[in-house]
Parts: sequence; structure tokens; C-alpha cells
Amino acid sequence: MKTYQEEKRWIWEDEKFPSFIYTTINLDALNHKFGQLDMVEKFMSQDDTNRLQLDRLMSEALSTTAIEGEILQRSSVRSSINKILKLGLEDDYSYTRESDALIEVLVDAKTNQMPLDEKRLFQWHKALFPTGSSGLRDINVGCYRTDSEDMQIVSGAWNREKVHYIAPPSSSTQALMNEFLFWLNNDNTHSPIYKAAIAHLYFVFIHPFDDGNGRIARAITDYVLAQASLANANFYSISTTIYSKRKEYYEVLDKVCVSMTQDITLWMEWFMQLLEDSIDSTLLEIEAVQIKAKFWDRHRETKLNERQKKVILKMLSYLPEEFEGGMRVQKYMRITKTTRLTASRDLSDLLLKGVMQSHGKGRGVHYSLVVKGYLV
Repeated sequence: MKTYQEEKRWIWEDEKFPSFIYTTINLDALNHKFGQLDMVEKFMSQDDTNRLQLDRLMSEALSTTAIEGEILQRSSVRSSINKILKLGLEDDYSYTRESDALIEVLVDAKTNQMPLDEKRLFQWHKALFPTGSSGLRDINVGCYRTDSEDMQIVSGAWNREKVHYIAPPSSSTQALMNEFLFWLNNDNTHSPIYKAAIAHLYFVFIHPFDDGNGRIARAITDYVLAQASLANANFYSISTTIYSKRKEYYEVLDKVCVSMTQDITLWMEWFMQLLEDSIDSTLLEIEAVQIKAKFWDRHRETKLNERQKKVILKMLSYLPEEFEGGMRVQKYMRITKTTRLTASRDLSDLLLKGVMQSHGKGRGVHYSLVVKGYLV
């Protein structure tokens, strides 16, 4: 098996570990974005706030598991969020033990400001693996790893794998985690943003569990940022942004994990941009939430049948992006499971009521929602 770095040692093998160093980064732009997010929340209705929390947390839950190659049902995650946060939204009650447990971990990380100790970390780990296994493999749950074999971060197809990183031996995990948790709960020398970035990387370097280290590292990052109260922690998601940039994420880790100078500047710069991108995504989502609210307010008295409502909700769900290709008769038929004649009548009715507008002619005709500032 090819190792990422045959000649140099891993960062934790240096006697100075974990004495990380980095070049100071200007955080003015990032702090301004946090301020924007905090200010926008003050002008949102409770209903819009609930829906944004639902969307962001659902995206985070699906992303943090997808990074690890696991898939959860959107409906189950949505149901768990609605139940645990008591949002009072429509619910199909499809939550599962797995989706409940994951949401409980994410919510605890963002809302419970008690010191993060070993017991709480073990509770998170147990919640992530309620069956005591990862796939078909039994793992140690609610405790640090004890295997004498190397803990490797690997990618690539079987028998052509590439080792990106080898974590410290399990025999040193307890001592390293004691030191990590002491630093996490007592360090006051770093700004919360710097501390969140360092905490994520520091934990990943130790890799203390048999599985789930990435998910818990991201939860720890959320925990540190939430403690700082820079903005509502339920309004942004680093997991969603990491998932969209996971190739970059692993490329950066590849480079800093062999830094024998303990210099993690590359990671710090990348993480700050990650946070900016995450907040930008939320600000766009807030705009979309407000546009949806105005759309439904405008059509509060418009009579719509269930098929039409279903199609409109589908198209609005793509905001702030466009509904690709617009709505066509064939798409309407597929979404609503109806006939061509009924689909054509429904769309003509939506045109007459000013809900939609048409584009093109003949077979090329397609429809978009009339939403101020957007073609959906």
C-alpha cells in the first residue's frame, strides 16, 4: 500500500506537537459576515427562523454522514429535527433511532455550553453508533480505540489504496486526549474562530475513536463556535461546506499532517474561507426563505389544487438556484402522477392566476414561477 509520505514523519511524531504555529489572518471580513447573519436573524419571523433552522440542520446532518460514505433518508432527518427542536412543522413521523441520535449530537454540540469532557464525547460516540458496529464491522463504542494496528486515513480502490495519514498509536490516545480536552476547556489565548479551526485539526490528528472521528471533529468545531455566540449556530453549517469541498479538505490535510515545523497556516487560511463560504450560503438561504414567504403571502387567497401546490413547493425548494429547465408538461406529469390533459389544464390555470409565466412556443414551452427577482 502506498503511503502519502514515505520519508517525512507525521506531525504528531515531532517532539513539539501540539505546539501549532500559524501566520495571523485578518478576520475583519469574516467577523462582518457573522455580524450580518446575527443582524438578519433579528428581523426574521419565528416561522422563517424555524424553517431556516430546519433546512440548515437537515443539510448538516445529511452532509456530515455523506462525507463518511453513509446515506440517511431526508424525511427521517427532517422528522427528527422537527421532533427534537419542537418546531411544530408538518411531520410524517418517519424519524429513526439513527436520525434521532445524530440530530441529538448536533444539537447538543450547538446548544450545550457545559465543558466538553470525556464522558460527553463518549456519549456522542455511542449515539453515532447505536448498534455497536460500523457497516459490517464491530467497533469499540463509547471509548477510545485500543487496536494495536495503525489507524490509517485511506482513500482509493481496494488494493490500490493511498494512505494519507497514520494517527498516533492507541497506547498514547488517552494521554493525548487528556491534553486536548484540558486545552479545549481552558485555552483563552485564541479567538473563538482560531480556536475552532485548531480544535478540528487537533482532534483529527489524534483520531481517538475506531470510527466517527470526522463527524465528532465537526461537532467539536460547532461546539467551539457556538460558545462564542458570534451568530445563531443553527444558521450555518461547516459540514455542508466541507462536503461540497471535500477534495480540497483532504488535500489540505495531506499537506499539514506532515508539517514537522508545526506550521498549520495553510489549514487556518482554508478554514477561514470555509466559514465565509458557509455564512454566504446561509445568507442566500435566508433570502430564499424570505422570497418564499412573500410568494405565499401574495397567493394567500389564490385557489390551488394539491397537484399545483406540490409542483410549486418543488420549484421553490430550488431557491436561490433556478429550477433547472423550467416546469414542462412532462415534468408536471411525473411529479403529480397525472395525465397530460390535466397537467396542461393545471399549468394554464396557474398562468391565468399570475402564479407562473410561460417561455418559448410549441413543444419548447416551459414555465417559471413569478417570484420577484428570480425565475424559478
